[in-house]
Parts: sequence; structure tokens; C-alpha cells
Amino acid sequence: MAKAKRTAVKSRSGAFDFSSWNFVIFLTLALMLLVFVIYAMQSVADDVRTKAGLACPKIGLPDPAQCPGKWVLDKDGLGCTTFTCETP
Repeated sequence: MAKAKRTAVKSRSGAFDFSSWNFVIFLTLALMLLVFVIYAMQSVADDVRTKAGLACPKIGLPDPAQCPGKWVLDKDGLGCTTFTCETP
């Protein structure tokens, strides 16, 4: 009867090998960067619209003494709601 050969098991006594974890580390860092960029861009979108004049101003109730007719809620050329004075 023949004896089975025993193979030596290599033990890693050196540093940990990160090559198998490269893809997981890359995805984790990419996700963290994506979250950071999205969080930072939320306030930038409002600032850019305001500086470009695209944001509608907040309107208040108009003074009735300034219009001899009646005030009508209307939209201006940019699509913002404004009060316009209609005289009869």
C-alpha cells in the first residue's frame, strides 16, 4: 500500500495581502466620495440660481392704496408669481 504524500501548507507570516480587497476598498471610497459631493452640491444649486437671477423673489401682500383698481395674482416673464394692478 502506497503512502499518500503530504503537502506543506504555506503560512503567511508577512504583511496582510490587500490585493483581493482592492475592489471592495475602491467601491467604499467611491461611495463615500459620491455622498460627500452630493451633500456639498445641495447648497450650491440654490446659490447659483439666486446669483443668476433664476430664483423667484418672495412676495408680500401689496398696499391697497397704490392701486386704484384691484390687485391680481399673475405670473411674470420668468414664471414667478407677482401681483399686478388691474384698473377698470
